[in-house]
Amino acid sequence: MNNSMLRQTKMIWVVCALMVIALVYTLMTTSFNKSSESIRVGSTAPEIRVTTLDGSTVKLSDYRGKGVLLNFWGSWCGPCVSEMPRLKEAYESGMNGVEIVAVNVGESKGTIMEFNQKHQLPFPIMTDPTGEAAEAYRVNGLPATFLVNSQGQVKQIFPGELSNTEQIKALLKSVQPGTW
Repeated sequence: MNNSMLRQTKMIWVVCALMVIALVYTLMTTSFNKSSESIRVGSTAPEIRVTTLDGSTVKLSDYRGKGVLLNFWGSWCGPCVSEMPRLKEAYESGMNGVEIVAVNVGESKGTIMEFNQKHQLPFPIMTDPTGEAAEAYRVNGLPATFLVNSQGQVKQIFPGELSNTEQIKALLKSVQPGTW
């Protein structure tokens, strides 16, 4: 092996070693940050900014003083579509001091508006086109629902589909101000 080939081999090993070190560092810091920022029952709900279908910006803290059922969904998600009529029925049953906020993750405003027109949803529909709000809540799959009390604390977390209207009404009641 000549000196040129030896230098190239050494350089390849150095580059590979640096790449492995960078990968390990990235994986360790990402895992550490995600675990230290995970959403837990009793923790303060992360502040998010989302957009209404008419283009207004809304923050979760705008609902302070009310209980919130925060639902992350997508129109392409079968379980999300399946639970929407149940969310609608529970919302229309009328529960003072509680709001359902449905945050669509990653879809265009046109797609969301078409879905909303088809299903005539009475509660606020928000857009999260970049997934930033979903990331703040560490949403790994849709649908995902978070119950937030009037003081802004996470009271319950439900990954997956909410199975019936009575369950949803009970969840709304659990964050209704003055019921604890």
